[in-house]
Amino acid sequence: MNLHPVFLCLKSYGRAIVWGGLPCFLLVRSVVADDYLDSTKQLLAVQVQHAIFNDQFTTADSLGQYLTTVYPGDPIGPFCRAATLLAVMFDKEEAEPRDSLFARLDEADSLAGPVLDSCSNSTAAWMCFFRGHVRSYRAMWEARCGSKYKAMRLGFDARSEYEKGREFDSGCYDLCLGLGLYHYWKSAKGGILRMVRILKNEMQLGIDELRLAADSSMISREAARNSLIWIWLDRKEYDSAIVLCDEMAAQFPNGKVFLWPAAQARFEKKQFAKAIDLYDELRLRLESDVGNYYNIVECDYQLYRCYEELDDAKAIALLVQRFRDYRDRIAEETARRQSDKLKFLNRVARK
Repeated sequence: MNLHPVFLCLKSYGRAIVWGGLPCFLLVRSVVADDYLDSTKQLLAVQVQHAIFNDQFTTADSLGQYLTTVYPGDPIGPFCRAATLLAVMFDKEEAEPRDSLFARLDEADSLAGPVLDSCSNSTAAWMCFFRGHVRSYRAMWEARCGSKYKAMRLGFDARSEYEKGREFDSGCYDLCLGLGLYHYWKSAKGGILRMVRILKNEMQLGIDELRLAADSSMISREAARNSLIWIWLDRKEYDSAIVLCDEMAAQFPNGKVFLWPAAQARFEKKQFAKAIDLYDELRLRLESDVGNYYNIVECDYQLYRCYEELDDAKAIALLVQRFRDYRDRIAEETARRQSDKLKFLNRVARK
């Protein structure tokens, strides 16, 4: 991936950093108990997230390393590096490197815990934010690649950390990101437990919390907006999802993350030609690094459905031939995880 240097002006110190091989002047700081999220730290953390959303993972990790150097003993550096690694794993649909991910999460967790013993309420809220996110990220990995039971248990543990943080400082709206996700999705996916009222229906509470995070948080605004996109899809509010996807894709034009839900929303609205454009764009970007072919299979399956709806026999024939050309290179693990879609594509390829 060819990345442009990222230039950050650190006004609070009168310093400038240029990433991309040029020298950096470092001002080393540790955790400040009464003023945790200074302007420099906030700027860098937001830049990490922006780089991730633009698929600029090398830049994001470099910024995480820089945070570790500037703020030794602070969980924010290893946390940002863990967030970057998890984003790479999800972008490539791969479960590895699990050990590296867990090591960075463990480091962030071990640094946040001791700070709680001797800090202000404001700093304590941020330590709970990191501890909650550590558990949320582990839950996300488990849900995708490991144990659903572990994912559920970690989700409860994350919620406890976020709630503890709100008790320390109710004005730390970044905590609303984690709480909003928990309250919405445990309600939306609670199934029989919600029906028999073991779990309360707190979907609207979750949406309200995510909106608050999107409007008022310090470093979680874009993450909250991204989370709302998937909630609009879950609620079949496709117009809202499309509007937000388009806004985010314009803000982060090099990333793929907002193209996937945009394509899904267009398909659900039966805007098949627009969905085809988005899946074609995704496929074009994926061709430079097909990885384990999981996402290529995903694109071709969705494209077939669009072409079938439009009764485009020529496009279907070209897609089927393209599928035949690469299907023998699909990894065994991908074949297992995409078994239903591969069975479908193999079936149409035999016609």
